[in-house]
Amino acid sequence: MGKMGITLSIADPVGVNVFEILKKRCFAEIRVGIYARGDTFLVPVPRFIVPEEEYKTPTKPNPYPLDYDALAGELGVDYFVVASRHWSKSGQPSLTAHATGNFGKAIFGGHNRELQTVPPNALRNVYMALLRNPPQGYPVSLEATHHSPTQFRVPMFFAEVGSGPEQWADLHACEYLVDAILDGVASAEAAPAAIGFGGGHYCPKFSIMEREHAFGHIAAKYALPELTDEMIAQMVAKTAGDIEKAYIESGLKGSDKRMLEAALDRLGVESEIV
Repeated sequence: MGKMGITLSIADPVGVNVFEILKKRCFAEIRVGIYARGDTFLVPVPRFIVPEEEYKTPTKPNPYPLDYDALAGELGVDYFVVASRHWSKSGQPSLTAHATGNFGKAIFGGHNRELQTVPPNALRNVYMALLRNPPQGYPVSLEATHHSPTQFRVPMFFAEVGSGPEQWADLHACEYLVDAILDGVASAEAAPAAIGFGGGHYCPKFSIMEREHAFGHIAAKYALPELTDEMIAQMVAKTAGDIEKAYIESGLKGSDKRMLEAALDRLGVESEIV
């Protein structure tokens, strides 16, 4: 299964809780700022991994917030899971997992029109672990691709507790997130990799399909105006491994479905309307 890393921000209340829980799970400091248990590394960072303010991405250090590629090469890490808070206006409890990237202009960090490489089966295995027995009142879902990081070669994805201060402080929910991450990354289960187009931000159809597929990048309906052949090619190339198929939500306009089918055909990717 190789080596993997968990990274988090100690400026993030969920990150603080996850950090303390993992240290109690026998993650020991092997050098300043790096912890490990077997082949799993823990990398806390002092500032938010995703900038809090819109369009306020720090320019230093660069890459932001640290050079995960250099660290991955040094430690032999295959991918990173970012344990994080999830925020939404509703403030409703939630447990989510998602790929990162900007289909258009970078609002919360990263680069314009750039997607981060995502490991689809690692994301799926953590998501499936989240589904097993979540805390009462915490629905579990995928989210469409959004926000930073975008610029690293090492694959990454987010696993989150949301969606407001009450949930971020919920130690039971944070403990459950830790269990799901550790169980998920230890799993060797694999499903066919896929990408998705359409639907809402919380991907209700693709969240159900995730039981039989491993979705990497998902472009929600609101992102479709940003899509070009180049962006769709990034979705394919930056879903690590060979994707089996692209799935297109049946509820999209006919013109959007035809555009996506034609673009995917030019890329040699099989598509299916679902």
